[in-house]
Amino acid sequence: MNINRTGVLLLLLAIASASACTSSTFFVSKDGKGYYWGNDSKNAYKMFCETGELRRILTDTELPQATKDDLYQYNCGAERSNEKARQLYASMTPAQRKDLRSAFKKHGYEINYLSC
Repeated sequence: MNINRTGVLLLLLAIASASACTSSTFFVSKDGKGYYWGNDSKNAYKMFCETGELRRILTDTELPQATKDDLYQYNCGAERSNEKARQLYASMTPAQRKDLRSAFKKHGYEINYLSC
């Protein structure tokens, strides 16, 4: 009986640990400048939006068009929202998140994963 309780406890701890490592953002940098994905700072806006860079990056993904549109809107639209950008990223599948990070890499950005 104790073995079953111990096993269940270990399983619950493993699940909690794995879910704690899921990130709602990542750090992206290029040319000595870096920002957390979803950052709504003026400098991040200049780097990704005013240059058109985010549009080019999103074009290189296999994401659904609605997701691309939302990612662009939440980062570059008139009503930017770092919270919505991060929530959308967190809701994406692991393959979609990898696709987005890979597109950043194709454009010369470095991606640094946050350690848990």
